[in-house]
Amino acid sequence: MKLAVNKKQFLGSWSLAERSTSAGGTVSILSSILIKASAESVILQATDIKTSVICRAAGVTVLEPGEAVFPIKMVSDLFKKAPGEEFTLDVDGGKVVLKAGRSKYNFSTYPVSEFPALPSSDEADVFCSIPAGELAKVLDEGTLAASAGEEFPLYLSSANLQIISSRLNIVSTDTRRLALSAAPVLDGKEGESALLPMKGIKELQRILGSLTPETEVKVLFDGAQFYFKTETLEFTVRRVESKFPPYEKILPKHSTLDVLTDRGELISALERVDVIVRDFNRMVVLDMAPESPFVLRGKAPDFGQAKEEIEAETVGDKLRIAVNSKFFLEALKVLRDPQVKLSFNGQSGHMSVRRGDGDDFLCLIAPINLSEEELKAFDSDLG
Repeated sequence: MKLAVNKKQFLGSWSLAERSTSAGGTVSILSSILIKASAESVILQATDIKTSVICRAAGVTVLEPGEAVFPIKMVSDLFKKAPGEEFTLDVDGGKVVLKAGRSKYNFSTYPVSEFPALPSSDEADVFCSIPAGELAKVLDEGTLAASAGEEFPLYLSSANLQIISSRLNIVSTDTRRLALSAAPVLDGKEGESALLPMKGIKELQRILGSLTPETEVKVLFDGAQFYFKTETLEFTVRRVESKFPPYEKILPKHSTLDVLTDRGELISALERVDVIVRDFNRMVVLDMAPESPFVLRGKAPDFGQAKEEIEAETVGDKLRIAVNSKFFLEALKVLRDPQVKLSFNGQSGHMSVRRGDGDDFLCLIAPINLSEEELKAFDSDLG
């Protein structure tokens, strides 16, 4: 195999494949990338067993077809630091010669026979089709409440994908909050659902960020895998063998108070209160009543107190409630809309965060339980 490589173009494809390898693993073959060069194209394959990617390499001219398994350790740095804009790769008998200008490097490859066979979507069923931009948006919003680490039960560090009424619903929870986002799709497999791990979803989000928003992504599935496929790549995520809890039971059916306000002003006010409480209990107390400003309060012993007021349209019963400022900020920031709607169902009910004019996103945040005396203390302390 012999290839002429445009370094800048090729490194984009190589980096995409490299992120799906197991760089810190003990199995060396999983810390490698398989290059398959034919007269038509050059294909890169990589896997860490839980995820895998097959992508078409850009910026490569095939001088002689063939295939080889390149170790990523040191080789990636050689590709990045090779002088000039182009280099050649000549593979023969398990040895590679890299030439870049007057520089020359030699390294060994792994046997192609040792590279694992990657899952194939050839026999998979269609889950849905959706533009990359829409998929990225619904993933950002719908995975908001998932735990970052690999926790048990497994659904805490996963996101549930399901097709309902020709919409892709993505849901996550860490038990203290729940996020749900939806987007219309084509060819949706009605009623089908699956759990995918957040580690794989995070990589999928990075891949989607490298695509144009209009790129059509075909989502396919079989009993073990989910496949995200475009014209130039296929990314595979192993499904989580668990079930998401029946979250529909806790979705609010009515509210006792609704608040509509400017999202940017609310974020700014909340961030200022968070300066006071973030190193203490991250608790912000919300005061809401019809024909009154929306008030946010926070305090930390031996540090200070904060009180913020912003304009809002408030309908319903007067309410004072405490919530986690971090969770509240994350829900507000994932939205990209000018207005936000907050809904409440009494002092013990979840706070609902929605778009000001849409029903395709919902974040439920559990309140912080405080006694009446603790809540009243904010009147005397902060006025």
